Amino acid sequence: MLVLIAAIRRPLYRWYAKMRRAQVHPSVVMNGWPLIRCVPGGVMKLGKDVRINTSVRSNPVIGRKRTSLSVLVSGARLEIEDGVGLSGVCISVATSVRVGRNTLVGADALICDTDFHTPLPDGSWSNDVAASSRPISIGEGCFIGTRAIILKGVTIGDGAVVAAGAVVSRDVPQAHLAAGNPATNRPLPERWRHGRDA
Repeated sequence: MLVLIAAIRRPLYRWYAKMRRAQVHPSVVMNGWPLIRCVPGGVMKLGKDVRINTSVRSNPVIGRKRTSLSVLVSGARLEIEDGVGLSGVCISVATSVRVGRNTLVGADALICDTDFHTPLPDGSWSNDVAASSRPISIGEGCFIGTRAIILKGVTIGDGAVVAAGAVVSRDVPQAHLAAGNPATNRPLPERWRHGRDA
């Protein structure tokens, strides 16, 4: 019965994403109802075989947070490439975020290319999300652990791993592990490397 319900709901989820201005490949699978927001003039692309888990049934590590994909500024771009898996993830874009092919992003991870607010001379805060924004690029075949935070301006190389709970504020080279707060980089152990990185 649950399989039948999922088969009925998945096309509805894709339709919803398209109505929210996302470009959705027909093979995208959405388990649970994500939050999708793309302002006019923004671009959100979900590639072939992308899997978005929001339901606890689809990933037991998901807490109470739904997957949230937001393009906040006209001209900003979110590109989720083929084969990417997202579980209870929040991605907010004011300039550009790219998640490369076959990358997995763990439950409750946060990826934001903006600080959202910047200080003003009078002691108040600006709501101009684009003012503090810098692009994020995540390579192919990466693994982003649960509750990791990827901050603005970061590039993560192909095959890199970000440990659970890491706060990444600087680039991560290809085939490296980023762990800690703030995250530091070290070469990946051989057992974690893809064949092409070994």
